[in-house]
This record gives sequence, structure tokens and C-alpha cells, in this order.
Amino acid sequence: MKKLCLIVGAVLAALLCAICIDLFAKYRIDKNIDKAKYYNNINLRNSCDYALNGVIDEDSIVVLGSSELPASDDPTDAYPPVLFNKGHSDFNMILMGSGHIQSIPHTVNIGALQNNIKNKKVVLIVSPQWFTKGGLSPSAFASRFSETNYIEFLKNDSISKATRKAVAQRVNALLTSDPTTLDRVKNYEDVYLDHSLNLFKRIEAGTYGIFRNAKVRFELADNLEDMNVEYNDGYVKAEEIDFNELLSSADMVGKNACTTNDYGIEDKYYGQYIEKQYPTLKNSYANASFSASVEYDDLRLFLDVCKQTGIEPMIVSVPVNGRWYDYGAHSKADRNTYYRNIRNICAEYNVKLADFSDKEYELYFLKDIMHLGWKGWVYLDKAVYSFYKGEDISTDTPKTELEINRSAASNSNGAVSRNQSLDFTGSDDSKPFTAVKVTTSASEVVIDSTTKAEHRSSVFLNSKGNGYKSIRIAADSESGGEYTEFQVYMKENTAYSIEYTVDSYTAKSISVSGIKLYEMKY
Repeated sequence: MKKLCLIVGAVLAALLCAICIDLFAKYRIDKNIDKAKYYNNINLRNSCDYALNGVIDEDSIVVLGSSELPASDDPTDAYPPVLFNKGHSDFNMILMGSGHIQSIPHTVNIGALQNNIKNKKVVLIVSPQWFTKGGLSPSAFASRFSETNYIEFLKNDSISKATRKAVAQRVNALLTSDPTTLDRVKNYEDVYLDHSLNLFKRIEAGTYGIFRNAKVRFELADNLEDMNVEYNDGYVKAEEIDFNELLSSADMVGKNACTTNDYGIEDKYYGQYIEKQYPTLKNSYANASFSASVEYDDLRLFLDVCKQTGIEPMIVSVPVNGRWYDYGAHSKADRNTYYRNIRNICAEYNVKLADFSDKEYELYFLKDIMHLGWKGWVYLDKAVYSFYKGEDISTDTPKTELEINRSAASNSNGAVSRNQSLDFTGSDDSKPFTAVKVTTSASEVVIDSTTKAEHRSSVFLNSKGNGYKSIRIAADSESGGEYTEFQVYMKENTAYSIEYTVDSYTAKSISVSGIKLYEMKY
């Protein structure tokens, strides 16, 4: 009995010590809360609801993303902490994310921090590179996993038990590379999700939670005190920002930063990662695909949690560097299917989308092959501010519609009317139509492909010199199918957009209408 009393006494003393340390850490965080607005560390600030409660206010938008969010050595003027003077502004963007953070970690974050997001709006920047076949790797997930946020997620009863269980299954599958943490996670799930009556498990989970929270806050307080954040003079009023002027300036900065290549890739990045192996990288993406991935279901789980917690999301669809991905031979049709998948999911959940997919070929939108660049940040800032104000999200690229003329080269039984409507009718039952495919001599690749009746669009680059180029719209089959070609004058190294609608689609009959071609004005 005496031994038991000693153990209980030691535990109570340790708990009292942890509580005192926690109170002192909170005091230190309060003193440095302005620094926390700028500080971007997924394992500390973003796991500390106490700090975030002082950082996020009604005039802030939480922006979730991955490796584009941490500050670079030389951040652009449009990088949010710079543009909004590290929170010394009437509007602020609270960045949350780093490399190896994708849909599932952010799903957990939203579920954990629901009450901290005071205006109930968040932005999620999705990157094509997330959507590989296997999605987020277990080792990457484990390296950024926040136990603190995961426990708060499990305890959030505003999220349905079915959704929490679905997320838990993904978390369990992704934590296989860290068995020790996985064991603790399963214990949390027993206590907070399945409401285990095992007293030992409940005491263990509760006690460990007190020590863990105190540790996170204490380490965050240390980091904030060690930070030396310099602010520019003045107070930023977002309404006074001239985004057009900022875009023009970003274009000039991009030009000066990308002088060693034609891909709009920053010289430092190009020299470090590409230049020496440039010849071997040609066609290196030929087998890559973003059109089928477990990440799509992870994104749906994120949107499920947003819906159930009453949080309104805006998805930002960032493109690839089209010039570089063309050199790597990543299928243009596959990329177009990826962009379409993101649009469809946003439509399915009726959420706002800032769709920048038509900027694949806009120089300086990205600074390398995947990260937002000088112009990309301007576009993002403007879209997020519009979302905050409840205004329409405009991402349209200025463009000029071109006249398209039917070529004599065609193999179609259907008629072509003046508004470019096509009707294809098959004649061989053994060789049904398998897709509508669009190709062009301007790039010599399939730029779009669909097996559905739907509206389609795709942007492509003319890299084959000035002159008339052909665009072929085909009802593809094993025998080659039927097609019609059009002739259009195109300028070299200029991006074009084609739009069309597949009105009906069967194995023997396809109808296409509303075909339009535009020259993009970047």
C-alpha cells in the first residue's frame, strides 16, 4: 500500500510540474504571439491550438499547402508574409504546411483546429505531384505526423464517426513505417473513437496528453523567443494593393531570375538540379501519371471534414510547368484528365475552385518545375483575398478567339456545320469507338482525350514554328476511327486553348459541338 501511495504521489507531482511548465509556456507564447503569425513550423505552431487561437482571427485566412509554403532564401514581394508585412496588416494569410504534407494531414488539421478557424474559411493548395498512383508515402507521412492534432481530430464529435474511422484507416495505413507511434495511435482510437472502458488505457492517454501538450508549447515558446523578426515600416491595407502592378513587377523579376533556360526555371534551381543531367531527363516522365491516385479519395475526406465542421474551403489547382513536362514527355492528355478530376471533385462538393490549370505555359507562374513563383503568388494572393471578401474568384487568362477552317484532309462520314459541329457514326460493330481524342501538329501529341459526354478544354504550346497547323478531332477506335482536321495559323512558342463539348457518346455514335480555339495572352 505504501509503495502504491509513493507511485501515485510521484505521478501527481509530475503532473503538477507539467501543468506549471505549461502555464509558463503559455505566458511566453502570449508575449511573442506576433511572431507566431509569421512562424511556419508544422510540428510546433501548427500543433499548438493555444498559439493558433491567438494567431487566427476573423480577418485571417488559413492557407494549407505543402513545400511551396515555407519561406525561401529570397522570397518574392508577393509571398504572403512579405506582402502583408508579417501580419502587420488588416488582412493576413496564415500559412500551414511544408514538404510531405498532403490531403490527409490537412484533414486531421482541420478537424483538430475547427474552433480556431474563426471565420470558417480555409484554402487548400493542391499540387499535381501529390496525385501519383500511391499518393503520400508512409515515410513522408510519419515524418510530419502530429499526434496532438490527431487526438483532437478523434475527439471532435462534429465529425461523423464514419468519417473519423475512414481517416483513421488511412492514418493507420500510412503509419506503418513508425510502429511505435502506430501503437500509441491505436490506443488513442480505442479511447477517443471507440470509447474504450479500459481504465488503464484512458488514464495513460490522458496523462500522456498533458505531458505532450506541455512539451509542444514549451518548445514553441523557446523557438519564438529565439526568433528575430524584422517588420517593414507602416501598416498594410489589403484593399490598397495594386495586383496588376504587382503582376507586372513579378514578370520582370522572373525574367531576371531565369536567364539560363527557356523553361522559366530559376537559374539557381536549374543549375543545381537540371543542367548537368539535362539530356538524360528528356522523356523521363513518359510513364508518369496523375490521372489515377488514392490521393483523390484523400481529398474527398478533406472536403467531407470541411462540410461536417461547417468550414468553407477553396481549392487552388496549381499547374505543372508545361514546357518542362512536355520535355519530359508527360502525357498532356493525362495532365488534362488530372485538372478535370480536380474540377469534378470541386463540383461534386459544390466548393470554390481557383483553377490555374490554363497557366501551364505562363512563364514565371512557377519558379521551378512545381513550386509557386513570382507571378503565381500574385495570382494566389488575389484569389485568396477575393475568397475572404466573398467575391467571385477570377482566374481567367486573357485570350483571343481564332477562326478555324476545315481542312480537306478528313475521314468523317458526318457533316461539319458552320459552328464546327461534328457527328461520327461507326460502321463496324467489332471496332467500337473508344475515345474522343484531340491532337495537333503544333505539338505532335494527344492533347486531350475523353470517354464521356462533357465539356472539355485543354491548353497546349505550339513549338513547331510559325505557320498553319492542323488540329484533329477523332472518334478513336481499333481501326483508327473517324476524324476531321482543321487548319489554324499559329505563332511559335505561343500557348493555345481548345474548347469543345461532347454532346453524346456511345460505342457507335459521337456528337461534338462548340469547337473553339483561343490564343492565350500571358
